[in-house]
Amino acid sequence: MEDIVIKYRTKKPRLEDPIFIEGLSGVGDVGRLAAEYMIRKLNGKKLADIYSQFFAMPPLLIPGVKYERGVAELLKDELFYDEKNNLIILTGYYQGYRPENYYRYADKLLDLCDEFDVSRIFTLGGYTTGRYLKNPGVYVVTTSDELVEEMKKYGLKVGNSGNVFGVTGVLLGLGRERGKEVICLLGETHGAYPDPKGAKVVLEKLVEITNIELDLEEIKNESDKLDEEFERFMAERLKTEEKKEEFSYIG
Repeated sequence: MEDIVIKYRTKKPRLEDPIFIEGLSGVGDVGRLAAEYMIRKLNGKKLADIYSQFFAMPPLLIPGVKYERGVAELLKDELFYDEKNNLIILTGYYQGYRPENYYRYADKLLDLCDEFDVSRIFTLGGYTTGRYLKNPGVYVVTTSDELVEEMKKYGLKVGNSGNVFGVTGVLLGLGRERGKEVICLLGETHGAYPDPKGAKVVLEKLVEITNIELDLEEIKNESDKLDEEFERFMAERLKTEEKKEEFSYIG
């Protein structure tokens, strides 16, 4: 088996200057949640499965298979496409478990972008805050000063310095070396749990930048539910703290 295999599941579609969107699992699962939401709402069609010797199952990061109803299948990421909006969307849980794996995977994805004459690449992920934010923002990292200035028009945050990990980040670095326009959108998130709020704000900015027609009502509702759950959690925590204070005065 080759290191990375892209197995097409349909005849390659004709897309006009398509946009490539990467949304793999990562911090707060922001990228994956955003990509899967887009695929579902746009009725994305299956383009291909991606298999790799580098894919491994957390937390031990040991290669293996998944199975459902007793039937095994290799670990895979998936590619979908949307002809109306000229999109190719990558989603999945797997990236690699050694540094060189990420580079080989990202390089393979850039080859695919060349094959489809992709005009722009967007990578989606989370920006760890370690705390819950009711109104998270979105950071941007790009491959040129000109793109940074363009993205500022959309109210995106630009950090002074930092790191972007995984395929989401390596696509930026290799994309720059290959002369690609790559834009990374990072939604602020606590980082400790799958976060629809982070995915929502990333999608809002992506839609604004690309003019994609996407119904965001469902993910907004999921975001509101998360707010309600957090408020209930804080209320219960406050009650617990008050009871502890009452007992501390006894005796």
